[in-house]
Amino acid sequence: MNTPSAKQVEPGQLIGVGVGPGDPRNITLKALEALREADLIFAPCSSPESEGRAEGIVRQVLPDVELSRLIFDMSPGETGVQARLRGAKAAARTLVALLLKGQTLAFVTLGDPNVFSTFSLVAKEVATLAPEIRIKTVPGIMAFQEVAAMSGLNLLDETEKLFLVTAVEGTEDVQESLQHPNAAVVIYKGGRQIAAIKQILKEAGRLEGAVVGELLGLEGEQIALLEAITEPKISYLATVIAPPLRKGSHER
Repeated sequence: MNTPSAKQVEPGQLIGVGVGPGDPRNITLKALEALREADLIFAPCSSPESEGRAEGIVRQVLPDVELSRLIFDMSPGETGVQARLRGAKAAARTLVALLLKGQTLAFVTLGDPNVFSTFSLVAKEVATLAPEIRIKTVPGIMAFQEVAAMSGLNLLDETEKLFLVTAVEGTEDVQESLQHPNAAVVIYKGGRQIAAIKQILKEAGRLEGAVVGELLGLEGEQIALLEAITEPKISYLATVIAPPLRKGSHER
């Protein structure tokens, strides 16, 4: 006599949740809903003992939530890239084991999970290991939006463009973007290059009106005109915005 087979478990769902740039008041209702409904929440960190910024935001709005850490190396250069890939593969294996049991997992990330996010790398690895897993994202407010709002900056108007680049590996992308005078240039992860960025903007006639924001929502938060910072010592995750050159702008 044949015994009935066990009921097949439907695969779970992985949700990348953007929790904003730092201030817990910027987390959206949709993000909160996803976090409350998840079976488990995961957050990236640099070591098992260190609380990542995304985790810190979640703990402020959901202090009793159960949250687990996944380790990622954030070092610059090729060594850091390879380390992050190894971290993503290890994280994916951990997540897939739970997802195949039917659990809904939330992976929290600063800003938006679809832009310069660790989640994209993890999601790719999960999809490779288990294509049947459902993956979706919940958008989040990004750092440049918060910096623009806090500095009173009109970021874009009419037919103006936006370039969003990083300076984590250097300033070539910054220089290329500045060739478009009708474009706002947003520079992420520019803390280590801030002196060079300031000089490049000055040479391009774009330093006037450029703003920098760092440690958003945290102790030491700063929003300032970049040209007013005479001895740049800015955190790694600083955001710089050079607005478009507009009629009436002073071009040097």
